[in-house]
This record gives sequence, structure tokens and C-alpha cells, in this order.
Amino acid sequence: MSMFSRWLVACTLAWAATSAIAQDSGTLRVVLPFGPGSGTDNVARPLFEEVGRELNQTAVIDNRPGANGFLAAEFVARAPADGKTLLFTSNTTHAINPVLFKKLPYDPVKDFKPIAMVLTAPYVLIVRKDMPVRTVNDLAAWIKANSDKAAYGWGASVSQIAGAVFLKRLNLTSVGVPYKSSPLAVTDLMGGQLSFMFLDYAAALPFVQGDRVKALAVTSPKRIDILPDLPTMAESGMPNFEVRSWNGMYAPAGTPDAVVQRYSNAVKRAMNSPALLKKLEQCCVPTLLMADEFAEFVRKDRALWAERAAFAGLNPE
Repeated sequence: MSMFSRWLVACTLAWAATSAIAQDSGTLRVVLPFGPGSGTDNVARPLFEEVGRELNQTAVIDNRPGANGFLAAEFVARAPADGKTLLFTSNTTHAINPVLFKKLPYDPVKDFKPIAMVLTAPYVLIVRKDMPVRTVNDLAAWIKANSDKAAYGWGASVSQIAGAVFLKRLNLTSVGVPYKSSPLAVTDLMGGQLSFMFLDYAAALPFVQGDRVKALAVTSPKRIDILPDLPTMAESGMPNFEVRSWNGMYAPAGTPDAVVQRYSNAVKRAMNSPALLKKLEQCCVPTLLMADEFAEFVRKDRALWAERAAFAGLNPE
């Protein structure tokens, strides 16, 4: 190849990357696998308000709940790789679905480019307000005495496996009910259709503080500052029961590296905002991991959930 030809190729590649970034201005669609009011939704809105400011873009949240996150993940996997559509998701789509299902309508590794992980968050074991229980031991005794009517629900796979592991460790049985999104499950919990559920802290906090549900324990290794009287699962007689979710963002595979890097840089700057951190710290643990670190974290997380699912007897469907 002549020197002129090499120069021409280099210019063309540079123009393509610059063009892709230029097209990135305007509206950014952020697709979520859960509905409004979910923990992921509660985090996404203030986060992408700040990220949008950093990028001089308007970020529009597009909630696509249902089918264990299949709908949202497949939509983004098939979206044009032009930097205008991102997936903001949790363990469900990228760490747990590969464990629970033999076949997915998307490949969690090949169909996406990781951008950044932004936080982790514990789960809270909650029961309906009129349940005659105050502790985890009380709940276990109630389920044992009422196995014919005990029911738990979930709107995310983390909640599903957490509930299954909880029952397995205590040798209890209960009906499990899937929902499109966690807020729908909480509504049925408050309405009496469910007995208990594990709910991510970001979604649970308003219901707990509003005295609309009863919280029994948190799945973090230590108590959380906002609910200092809420014991951990370990303090409640269940050691090594630590469950956490994470939230992070992906672009469709094929998105130019320059565009992905632009988003990564914007997220990094946004996560330095004291106002945003204050909001996130109310419900989560800010945990910023860039693309490669994020990918490795998810790989290990997938192996962890595979162990939990196997223990609970949840075989891939």
C-alpha cells in the first residue's frame, strides 16, 4: 500500500469516528428492562439527567419491562450501532438470564459493548403490612405453618433466585409468582396476594419509609444508614446470605469505540457530581467500573448466580 493510500485510509477512519460522534448529538434513548418505579428506573432518571448535561444531549428513558428483561435487551441488541440507543440494566439480563434459560434472544457478551457500571445495591426482605411477623424467624415459622397459602413474587431474576435460595436453606415451600416489574409485585404484596418478596433497596425504600410494607432484613453485609434498625440477614440467623444487584450500561455491538469512550467519559464525569452522588447514596453504593473492569465483574457475577441457582434447584428452562 502506498503512503498516499495509507494516509487516505487513516483519514477515512478518523472521519468515520468523528461522524459517528457528531451523529451522537440530539436525543439519546436509554432502554430499561424494568418499569417506572423500579430500582433501575429510580437510578436511571437522575443519572442520565446528569449524563445528558455532560453530553449536551436529551436522554429519554424507554421502559420495556417483561419477559425477564428479554424485550429490552433484544431491542438494544438489534438497534443500529449509531450511539443513539443504550441499555441501562442490571444482573437480570447479563448475569442471571444466561443461568436460567437455555436459549436467549440475545447474546449478553457478543451483542453488546460494555460502557460502565455505576452502582451496586442490596435487597430487602419485605412482607405485607398485616403479616403477623416481625423477624425472619417469624416469617419462616409462618410459611411452615401456612405453606398452602404462602406466596412470593418477583419482577427481576435477582429477586427470584433470592427467594428460592431463602426457601431452600430453610427447607420451606411457597408458590412463586413472576411479574413484569417489581412495582407490580409490590402492589400485589400490599393487596394480600403475596406473602413476602426480596426487593431491591432503591425500589423498597419509599414503601418501607411510607409504612406501606414491613421490612424484616437487608441482604447487605452490614446495616444501612438510612434504616439503622433494620438487621442484616446474617444478624437474623442466615449467615452468608448476601445479595446485591448492580446497574450498568451497554451499547449495541458494532458501536464505534470512539462513541463508547465518549459515553464512558461522560459517565465518569457525571459520577463526580456531588448532587448525583447524594441521590444515589440514598439507595445504593456508587461503584464506578469502566468497560473492561465492568465486563470482568459481570463474568464473575454470572458464575456466582449459577452457583446459587444450582443450589436452589433452578434448572435452565
